[in-house]
Amino acid sequence: MRVHRNRHDCAFVVMPNQAARHKKLSLTARGLLVTLLSMPDEAKATVESITDAVDEGRQAVSKAFRQLEDAGYLRRERYQHPETGRWCTQTHVSDLPSNHIPAAGEPGTRSVGGSPKGVKNRVKNLLPGPSVECEGAEQREAREEEGRASGEKSDQGTPAEGETGKAASTLARLADADHRLKLSTSEVLRLTPLAAVWLTEGHSSSEIVTALTTRLPETVDSAAALVSYRLKNQMPAKPKPRPKPAPDTRARCEGCGAVFPQGRTGTVCGSCRDEEDSATIRGDLGTPAPAMAVPPEPSAVSPEAAELLAAIRQRRDSGVVAKGKKCRPVLAAA
Repeated sequence: MRVHRNRHDCAFVVMPNQAARHKKLSLTARGLLVTLLSMPDEAKATVESITDAVDEGRQAVSKAFRQLEDAGYLRRERYQHPETGRWCTQTHVSDLPSNHIPAAGEPGTRSVGGSPKGVKNRVKNLLPGPSVECEGAEQREAREEEGRASGEKSDQGTPAEGETGKAASTLARLADADHRLKLSTSEVLRLTPLAAVWLTEGHSSSEIVTALTTRLPETVDSAAALVSYRLKNQMPAKPKPRPKPAPDTRARCEGCGAVFPQGRTGTVCGSCRDEEDSATIRGDLGTPAPAMAVPPEPSAVSPEAAELLAAIRQRRDSGVVAKGKKCRPVLAAA
């Protein structure tokens, strides 16, 4: 075989031999890779749009997409549009496998060459034009049919607004933990949806910071690329919910709430029972205490008794008291 190569000044794509001769990629997957690399940035590239532009069927195109993903030439990234708030899927394609921790920044925008001025294309362009609309239900349907091994569900709920704000604040403070992970405002907005997923799964902000700042490479050329990779590929397992405490079934005192010892029965404890008994004696519970005997007032003594008492006091004061005689006051009748 003799290969004839021509020099191209515009409208061409570079394909490395590593991808062109990849043994695990079918010819359809290699052709799909060339097609995707030749498309401009922001072009709409879904299973449906590519199937409409080629002779291969939907199943073959979907299988080619999966092969490129498994080989690392294609990846999909979910993000929330900063202006509309809608969740979108961004497809990234590369001429080299990217399924490793990136050491360099993400590729910038590039301009795709066109026909020289005044010259028309001889062949009709079958590729779909760029679209500014976000990939919604159409992209989710394609992902379901492709059956990604990650098990990502298309109907997964979006993070709450509070979690989105908390995720953005966490990413903005990464530089406080390690100055090499300083992110710009646009990078924080782009990576916030990925961090919000961690919060939705039950992980805390401190766990996110720990996962992003531990075991960093010696040189970090792109903080955004490294953070994006770890948020998408290094999420720990969802923490198990804490078991609810068992209900307290121990018997308690109805008065003070003290816990009875095991096997003890009754409604009140000993302290509360003693207080109730004391209150009963004092009449605090409505039962009047027994009346005490009150000595008679002096005005209630009869004149005879008063004279007798005076005589007894006089003899006692003088020291003369008859032996064997006992004097007893006579009280007046009540």
